[in-house]
Amino acid sequence: MKHKILIVEDEPDIVNLISNRLDKEKYDVTVALTGDKALLLVQTQKFDLVSLDLMLPEVDGLTVCQELRKKNKKILVIILSALDLTQTKEKAYKLGADDYITKPFSPKLLVLKIESLLQRRFELLNPDMQFQKFIQQSKDLQKFFIDKKDLALTPSEYLIFETLFNNPKKVFSKDTLSQILYNEDLGNIDKDGIRTHIYTLRKKIADLTDVEIIKTIRGTGFTLYEN
Repeated sequence: MKHKILIVEDEPDIVNLISNRLDKEKYDVTVALTGDKALLLVQTQKFDLVSLDLMLPEVDGLTVCQELRKKNKKILVIILSALDLTQTKEKAYKLGADDYITKPFSPKLLVLKIESLLQRRFELLNPDMQFQKFIQQSKDLQKFFIDKKDLALTPSEYLIFETLFNNPKKVFSKDTLSQILYNEDLGNIDKDGIRTHIYTLRKKIADLTDVEIIKTIRGTGFTLYEN
């Protein structure tokens, strides 16, 4: 599942600089050119992180930050501003900013900050999900590794495992997994076919670790972590 990022910035060049650096496979990017547009968007959509300029038309960035915090305590806020005054930074942090980066900035550093904040929040919200630490994914190779050992999967098995891995705690029914495979042109697989895939996946995982990774939620479906 992609992280939803809101870029609040009135300079198109900076919007492009940021959005072009964000991996399209990891992030779903929305842009607001004014403060009031940003506030309207957060009322109708859920975002994981906001990159927020301070000098904005209509509603200034500090006001946007304050309103964001009133509406959502979990959303991450990175201030990106040419204002380098200590009192401005102090006010931004007091209003709930998670980080403050001054312009001109390094797009690479910004992306690293975004990844770090999202990962840290995930770890804080999911302290018991220890298995995430010994499962690695290589998107380039289309592979998963458990304890650095290759988990050899067919394309269908890979997509099922990737779906579960990228959506921890979410339960997927056999019908949903079947539809996901169908949408990716991996065949029209029925419920029995999904059950067989899960069985085979578990056998392959068991060859590499004793940890029960894929769990069955009776009458509902499968997940990588049971609430």
